[in-house]
Amino acid sequence: MKKVSIITLGCAKNTNDTENLAGLLKKKGYDTTDNPDEADAIVVHTCSFIEAAKKESVQAVLEAAKFKNGTKQLIVSGCMVQQHGKEMLEELPEVDAFLGTGQLAQIPELLEKPRSRFLDRRDPGGLTDPDAPRELSTKGAMAYVRLSEGCSHPCSFCVIPKLRGGLQSRPEAIVLREARALAEKGIEELVLIGQDTGEWGKDIYGEKKLPELLKKLREVKGVRWIRLMYMHPFSFTPEVLNVMAESPELFPYLDMPLQHIDNEVLMSMKRHMGEKDLRALVENIRKKLPQASLRTTFIVGYPGETDAQFEKLNQFVKDGFFNYLGAFTYSQEEATPAGIAKNQIPEEVKNFRQETIQASYFDTAHKQGSKRIGSIETIALEDTEGDTVVGRTRWEAPEIDAIVRLPAKAARGGKFVKAKITGYDSFEFSGEIV
Repeated sequence: MKKVSIITLGCAKNTNDTENLAGLLKKKGYDTTDNPDEADAIVVHTCSFIEAAKKESVQAVLEAAKFKNGTKQLIVSGCMVQQHGKEMLEELPEVDAFLGTGQLAQIPELLEKPRSRFLDRRDPGGLTDPDAPRELSTKGAMAYVRLSEGCSHPCSFCVIPKLRGGLQSRPEAIVLREARALAEKGIEELVLIGQDTGEWGKDIYGEKKLPELLKKLREVKGVRWIRLMYMHPFSFTPEVLNVMAESPELFPYLDMPLQHIDNEVLMSMKRHMGEKDLRALVENIRKKLPQASLRTTFIVGYPGETDAQFEKLNQFVKDGFFNYLGAFTYSQEEATPAGIAKNQIPEEVKNFRQETIQASYFDTAHKQGSKRIGSIETIALEDTEGDTVVGRTRWEAPEIDAIVRLPAKAARGGKFVKAKITGYDSFEFSGEIV
């Protein structure tokens, strides 16, 4: 059996892409391996969201190229190819094929019938509905469920619509079938993803249909938690909030990137909503979902951001609305309105503002985390590290939030265990089995 090594970079959507790719490869008689040295082909699925992701992607390609020998193929795919494919074709002669975000389904055939070096980035999108079951790569009893691909919002800083295309919702029947199949495999935590999960259904049903979908997903037997990720605040409707409030144990988590809180900055970002509406929205979520974990992301150093506008954002962080947040320095992306703006902020200022926001968040996170000491919580186990087991509670999403570290014996309790939180330090909880 021929083997393929798949290297996945970037977000959960990329993980979903390569899980689907692995399913296609298995159907065609291939096996996958984590060791590129023993593989007959290597696929590097890239990210291009911000400058740091681009550098990481290029480095991963160069590292993978070191394993090339004889007839081994090296294929590079994904967002960076979609954005910079021509330059990559010229500057990376080690690579045999460059495939954009919508061309992953070509790979099985390409492995059977290699072609001379080429670039194909037609029809941006993603590998959402392959003709084969996914090969899960996530840990524990968690899996991603992609509701849609692409985005139709005009955010001035974002290149995603150019990389992934406009909104492309997956039909309800396909989403539900996948969720049920995952539950039958023992998956108890569904993490709903998309470029904007709140827009689901608008393109194929003529209106946002997420509330109806959530009602049907909560009927899937065996599912313990459903997390809503990548929710644009403008897409978050009262109906979605009501469904979550009806089943708070099932919907313990909401990820809603706000990006900023100042009116002028939000207007320049083309984010649809201003400070007054965003504050009212966050306060309403906190009122109706008091036990839910709320995560957001902010951009600092956006073109033209003044000291006063930044301080308003910093104070908003200190107000403590959010359990988790990410603060990113603005990344100047070509072919975006913000990217060609003349009032760019110096890198040292952006870095200082990011450090300031992170320090403010650290203080609020420490206060919130310390309050959980002594509580009894359900822990989703994920991995063994030395003489400990690492997991998460319903308050934490995989990969991005705090972890809970337990004694190794916790692994004997199955995929989920009850534990008492005994300590908290730097986004890591410690606990003991009860």
